[in-house]
Amino acid sequence: MGELLYNVDEQDKVIGPVERDRAHKEGLLHRSAIVFLLRPDGTILIQHRSPAKKTFPDCTDCSCTFHVGFGESYEQSAKRELMEETGTTRPVRYIGKFHHHDKPENQMVAVFVSTSDEQIHIAKEESTGFRFVTKREVDRIVAEEKITPWFAPAWRLVRDIIKDTWFF
Repeated sequence: MGELLYNVDEQDKVIGPVERDRAHKEGLLHRSAIVFLLRPDGTILIQHRSPAKKTFPDCTDCSCTFHVGFGESYEQSAKRELMEETGTTRPVRYIGKFHHHDKPENQMVAVFVSTSDEQIHIAKEESTGFRFVTKREVDRIVAEEKITPWFAPAWRLVRDIIKDTWFF
């Protein structure tokens, strides 16, 4: 059996578990999430997805993106994935949610922010590189670079709450 996700309806109510491959193949709505990791100076971690990724390879992406595993809350998944993908152990703050549909993904996406000045350790299977950039640079990246399709709507949710300096 493959990775189990939450199959949900348009109001994010749980229908039941669904295997990831089936959710993608059949276009079933499932949960995912994004974390934007900020430095205290307000810069934002941006990653470049590995060319080996199944979906949207070789694209610029948010700090941390993932599916929510069945049995975990959005927040539990966000904390776990942030640690696995960046080595960061700081708290996460929920910002909002949006629906994203771009084959093979059909996702209810929760967006979080976290702040850390810890050293970053990027998971090599996830990313070929990362950088910390300003809000203005993220605006340019969203407008000009090859990005994942969920990056722009997630950025719209968090852009105006990010200050020049950020502390939890």
